[in-house]
Amino acid sequence: MNMIRQGVIGILVICIIGCEQFTKKKEQTPVAAKPPAPVEAITVAKGIISRDVHASGVAAGIRESYVVSETQGKIEKVSFALGQWVKKGQVLVAVNSAIQHAAYEQAKRAASAAELNLKVTRKLFNEGNASDAELKNAQSQATGARAQLESAQKAYNDCRITAPISGYIAQKELTIAAGNVLAGGTLVARIVDISSLKATVAVGEMEIGIIKKGMAATIQVPAVGNKTFAGRVTAIAAGSDPATGSYPVEIVWKNTRDRAIKSGMSIKAIIATQETDSVIIIPSKAIVEKDRKDAVFLAIDGKAAIRFITTGRIHGTHVEIIDGVDIGDIVLTSGMTVLSRGDSIAVTLTDGQGGTE
Repeated sequence: MNMIRQGVIGILVICIIGCEQFTKKKEQTPVAAKPPAPVEAITVAKGIISRDVHASGVAAGIRESYVVSETQGKIEKVSFALGQWVKKGQVLVAVNSAIQHAAYEQAKRAASAAELNLKVTRKLFNEGNASDAELKNAQSQATGARAQLESAQKAYNDCRITAPISGYIAQKELTIAAGNVLAGGTLVARIVDISSLKATVAVGEMEIGIIKKGMAATIQVPAVGNKTFAGRVTAIAAGSDPATGSYPVEIVWKNTRDRAIKSGMSIKAIIATQETDSVIIIPSKAIVEKDRKDAVFLAIDGKAAIRFITTGRIHGTHVEIIDGVDIGDIVLTSGMTVLSRGDSIAVTLTDGQGGTE
């Protein structure tokens, strides 16, 4: 038994010595250093960025008109439909006009008689056969008859409700149908001219001072895709909206040939002002997300470092940096997806600037 025990111990000693020698040999073997990762970078500098004003609003027809009934009676005919284009002066609704027509004819006869009486009385007055009071009475009767005729004619004409402008029917009341009784003051329809459109956008007090009438604006209507439209500032409010404290600004632009933009669609507008700022800007491709925050990789002493940033305005392919980097910093613009903090890097500077003039 002693001999067996001694044999086992001997084997263990040999194994331990062998392992120690293997470990020492492994530790003595040099590990090849990881080569620096090639990256591109820019030197942070200031650039010029325009103080464009971003705002949103709702599109409306360049002209819009509510058609309201000024008469009452039974509707005999309706000559328009929702979405239909109508011409100015086109009859939209015809109301039974028998009573108004009779009153109009009676008023015409009364006015004709009053005019004839005035003519005869004036002749008699000139011949000395009528008094001044009789002449004035005849003149008063004629004036009253003309007013009655105008009123009766208007009431008769109002039985034919016409379009006040050319445009598309944007709204039609359900009660406007043949056979229904129309009351005075009833909304009949809303007509919009959408050949061009306008939108009133709200801007802040720090922006209203740099906006001028006639400035160019770029309009985007999400409902019709990514296409942009060239617009122009046509009106600027002289005061703020008491409810919001913002300042209304009106922008006008042309619709598409097929009138794809409808009144009521949401719009986004960028007003191109003539004001500029000199600020720190870097390419947007240099920005990465770390811990759900915007960050950039910096090159410091041949190593990659991460710096969290605060961004501002977007200007084409560049972004304004409010905080996080300084002028002269080296910001990486490539290779960030495979880098970690502290990695060795071989930097190639591209244009030497982070901004565009």
